[in-house]
Amino acid sequence: MRGAREVNVEYMSDGTVEVIMEISMYGGFSQVLLPDTIMDVPMESPGAAPGEAAPSSAVLTGLVVDARGLGVRPAMAPKILDESGQEVYGSAFVSREFAVQQGMSGYAKDLGAAKQNQRVTANPLVVKGLRVDGPGQCDIVISNTDAVRLRNSAADLSFLEKCRVMIVVD
Repeated sequence: MRGAREVNVEYMSDGTVEVIMEISMYGGFSQVLLPDTIMDVPMESPGAAPGEAAPSSAVLTGLVVDARGLGVRPAMAPKILDESGQEVYGSAFVSREFAVQQGMSGYAKDLGAAKQNQRVTANPLVVKGLRVDGPGQCDIVISNTDAVRLRNSAADLSFLEKCRVMIVVD
């Protein structure tokens, strides 16, 4: 638990002590907890670096999923599914290096802030979540139309591989 920070200490009436610690979810901790299905993927094209403009306004640089009102719970390895349950984004789509460094997705409580986040850079695709799925209520279902738009965009770009995904929650 190197690097852990003490958040709260509570002395219980039975003489025990409850200590709550906090650690970063990125780096070595993620390396241990992320599924083995997330592999290192060689980089083919650098794309736009964070803070740089995208080469063209038509080129998508990230994904923002508006999941407000759905009761989505943040997770280390969320999935985005189409209406038929096919995975559009998840551990099979990302490079382990990026997932360990920054997590598979970022979370925000404000749509505007999510669209401006460095993670998704200049021109993200914004989609609306329809409902949550999965046992942990952390997987998001999007429309089949949005799923097709995402699949067509991701075919030529590496933003999914680089974990350039933001999820907006309540």
